[in-house]
Amino acid sequence: MREELDFRTEARNLADAAAIDVGHGRAVEVPAAVSEITTRRVLVMARLRGVPVAAAGPLIDERGLDRQAMAGDLLGYVLHQVLHTRLFHADPHPGNVLVLDDGRLALLDFGSVGRLDALTQAALVEVLLALERNDAAGLTDALLTVVRRPDDLDAQGLERALGAFMARHLGGASAPSAEMLVDLVRVVAQHGLAVPAEVAAVFRSLTTLEGTLALLVPGYDVVGAARSRATAQFASQLGAESLPRLARHELGEVLPMLRRLPRRLDRIASALEQERFTANVRLFADARDRRFVAKLVEEVLLAFVGAVAGVMAVVLLATTNGPTVTENVTFLQLVGYHLLVISAVILLRGIFRASRRGD
Repeated sequence: MREELDFRTEARNLADAAAIDVGHGRAVEVPAAVSEITTRRVLVMARLRGVPVAAAGPLIDERGLDRQAMAGDLLGYVLHQVLHTRLFHADPHPGNVLVLDDGRLALLDFGSVGRLDALTQAALVEVLLALERNDAAGLTDALLTVVRRPDDLDAQGLERALGAFMARHLGGASAPSAEMLVDLVRVVAQHGLAVPAEVAAVFRSLTTLEGTLALLVPGYDVVGAARSRATAQFASQLGAESLPRLARHELGEVLPMLRRLPRRLDRIASALEQERFTANVRLFADARDRRFVAKLVEEVLLAFVGAVAGVMAVVLLATTNGPTVTENVTFLQLVGYHLLVISAVILLRGIFRASRRGD
């Protein structure tokens, strides 16, 4: 919240966004901030003449503008930000999109932005590729690269759930809605995985953008266009011109590890030779094992307490000495009856829980 209220941050975001080269003639304009007179509480920008997209219908029809091309330009700009740059507009609602007098589009309000690292960008491309190929296993692998994997994750259950998710949203003849991305987050959350805030912001941005594009072209296929864009980007990375750059990038990441590898192998060999090589194994390191042992100990203790209470009840019921409560019942026998009830409840509870586990 403080970052959004500091207009100097938005001015920097505007400068970063204005520097984005989308490769098709700046079809989407971003207002330039006047940094010299911008302060924490005052943001000064270049004036853009236009109307919000929600009220631009008459202007578009009057000038005969290509609605499909305009929608493609806006979506292409946002996808370029998400897949290629480190900054993207997180709230492209209709009030933040203008149709300028010259027919181009403009995007306002860069106070709400998201930033992605290279790993998250690559994972998003893999997610879109998996959706394009209808590949549940690939979608599972892509998601697990950007979320924290719990110890008790049911990977096969997650893959089956994602397969059902794709069958539900991608199996029909109609174009999928961007709401499927919200459903994807819900499916992942049901399996104990937390989607990073940056990835959730991308999905929310595309969902919001779908509503904006619907004002230009009703029923515009945002998800289909995003999947096609990711496929094109993946194909370009495998092109003859990109392969040397990709090879250099991968080699740069692997080279530090290769440099350390001989030294590590030498340490292991020396430890083996001097009989100093040890392996540390921690019992019950897995939370599931700890829970199992804790439940087992709990049930054994309860069974022991129930058995002891039953034996004590039998002994006390057989005792005829002691103060009397009624003419035929002594105080010790009364205590024995109570212990007998407690023993029966504990033992019946154990039998019931054991039968439930068996089912």
